[in-house]
Amino acid sequence: MTKILQNPSSPVLERAPHYRVMFLSVGQSPRTDIIDDMLTNLDLPIEALEVGALDGLSDAAINDLRVRPGETSIVTRLADGSDIVVSKPRIAERMAKIAAAFQPNEFDLVVILSTGLFRDFESTCPMVNAQRAMESTVISLAAHGSAVGLIQPLQQQIDELDIPALAPYRVTASYAADGDKRLLASALVDLAETEIIILNSVSFTEADRQTVARASGKPVVLARRIVASAIRLLLHGTHPAALPGVPPEFSEKFQRLTPRERQVLSLVAEGLSNKAVARQLGISPKTVEIHRSNVMSKMEVNSSNALIRMVVAAGHP
Repeated sequence: MTKILQNPSSPVLERAPHYRVMFLSVGQSPRTDIIDDMLTNLDLPIEALEVGALDGLSDAAINDLRVRPGETSIVTRLADGSDIVVSKPRIAERMAKIAAAFQPNEFDLVVILSTGLFRDFESTCPMVNAQRAMESTVISLAAHGSAVGLIQPLQQQIDELDIPALAPYRVTASYAADGDKRLLASALVDLAETEIIILNSVSFTEADRQTVARASGKPVVLARRIVASAIRLLLHGTHPAALPGVPPEFSEKFQRLTPRERQVLSLVAEGLSNKAVARQLGISPKTVEIHRSNVMSKMEVNSSNALIRMVVAAGHP
């Protein structure tokens, strides 16, 4: 079941060329609280379609997906507004089957709208995986020497957090539910020694970010902004245009890239390997390697981590 959501900031959608973007969420659609917010910030002509992994399931089938002892967990929202904690591996398998069923060129972009799903999803459409985008952001900031604090939506996710690439770096995790000022304040006590804080769930809002930023006096990165930045870069990769709402220096460098290089930039910033980028774009890994080298040169960076930090900075004024 899909739901079409016209970007409220692009009223000329039907007259102008637009992008078909499929948002695949863990729970039930619609998640207009997240998607409408992203569309407004993107300010692009997007025909947004949505499918939830729990759409069309009976109450019994949904209950059967609840987390069991020994399983890792992920929290999501049902259509009635209530939250449910489901099994991460089993819901990931369900989402993978949905993503694999999309047809080539059916959408300009597929967005896996959940942090916490530590797996790759096969797709013949260009894809943004929110978790991969967040993971590469955390690694790039930590590798730069910053002490990074993560705020997860569930307490048990602190122990479940398993990103091997983060082992050498200073990363501390705490937890808080979105909109819960008391828990957000408590999380800041745990993260007192960190230098930058990441709200590691798309359920966190701009209001949450402002609350944490004011209370901590530290830079705060919002998952929605990271995902929106990845969406913007991939879609602008297909049609050359000025990037709205980003620093002029980044935009000027970005304009040097060819459309294909813009797509490669976004997928590299998500932390994908050359082979994974090649699969999504339907080109060879060797061609990806050439595009990747050109991107580094034109954006004037010498590493993928530096490129990711530049993208994060551009999406987080």
